[in-house]
Amino acid sequence: MIAAGTVVSGRTLALSILIGSCALLVLGVHPVLLGALVQEGRLADAQVGNLVTIEMLAIVPGSLAGIALLRRASARVVAIAAGLAMAAINILLLGQSGMSILSIARAFAGFSEGVLVAIALVAISRVMRVERASAIFLAVQTLMQAVVAAALPAIAIAGSRVDAALIALAIAGVIAAAAALALPAALRPTEPDGERGALTPASLTALTCAGLFLGAIVSVWGYFGLWLIHYGYPPTFEGTAVSLCLVAQVVGALAAARFGESLPNRRTIVSCAMTAAALVGAFYLARGNAAAIIIVSIAFGFVWLFTLPFFAGWLIEIDPGRRAVLYLTAFQLGGAALLPSIAGMAVGAYSINAALAFAGCAFLLLATAASLSNKVKFAS
Repeated sequence: MIAAGTVVSGRTLALSILIGSCALLVLGVHPVLLGALVQEGRLADAQVGNLVTIEMLAIVPGSLAGIALLRRASARVVAIAAGLAMAAINILLLGQSGMSILSIARAFAGFSEGVLVAIALVAISRVMRVERASAIFLAVQTLMQAVVAAALPAIAIAGSRVDAALIALAIAGVIAAAAALALPAALRPTEPDGERGALTPASLTALTCAGLFLGAIVSVWGYFGLWLIHYGYPPTFEGTAVSLCLVAQVVGALAAARFGESLPNRRTIVSCAMTAAALVGAFYLARGNAAAIIIVSIAFGFVWLFTLPFFAGWLIEIDPGRRAVLYLTAFQLGGAALLPSIAGMAVGAYSINAALAFAGCAFLLLATAASLSNKVKFAS
């Protein structure tokens, strides 16, 4: 249990959530940025997936480095440096093209974003109601992504939508750095326990399940547009489905914040994973009915963000010292980067529906692993 004296203030939590949300703004900007890069001839369409994977994977070591830095340095200094680095990298990319420069720059940007995410993770781990704080973090970052992603397609700077997206990300870095000025310097992760590490068989099981969940989600969502095109739906329909899904995500996160403490973490995850698997099947069954696809999209978005905060709660049940929860984003983004790549292989070998089948299997594997995890918990 966290000691009362180490709980961060509401102000520190709010600043940290803002900083982390600025760092993860790129997840909402990616579709606009990458599509514009291809349209403006600055990147080949076959390289889009690789660029996404590079940045998402770079966030993982960035978040781990951020946690390590926060043990030794002022949180204010760490966050200001990472925010300004994020802004500078995006400004330096203005007018640039080609996979070599873009991949190197997005890797450095991802690392900086990961350091900023660590600020939010550490602050969330230091509050009494971690599930609620995690849900609020998800809701805030999703709202920011939705607003910016909706505005960017209509904005161009010197005729370039790419540069408009890069400037939006640079501004987010500056906002994060400015918010860091008000952070307490002594924001620290929980000290390691010399007798028992954070990564035990039980916590690794929970973290792997978290990676499976988000990886399966992104495996569906990453191919959703292509799947709709395959079945003859126009781009305007995709926009409607995605917008409603984003709204449902925010509602799901807020529902988890309001009701999450009254639900058992592990069993809720198992139930939601099985529901997600059923929804994947429902997408396929609804492929010929636009209204049904919209309904399934809304349900899918709700389950997506409703479920994620329960992984934090599950990790704290396993490790009350709140060290394992600091690795949650690293495992989730690792899964979100790797599983869609595997799904892509299945799509290439079979058809676009293979992405749905792959995601459904991942959800069922997660549900099975979480159901059996009690044995792992007691064994560790």
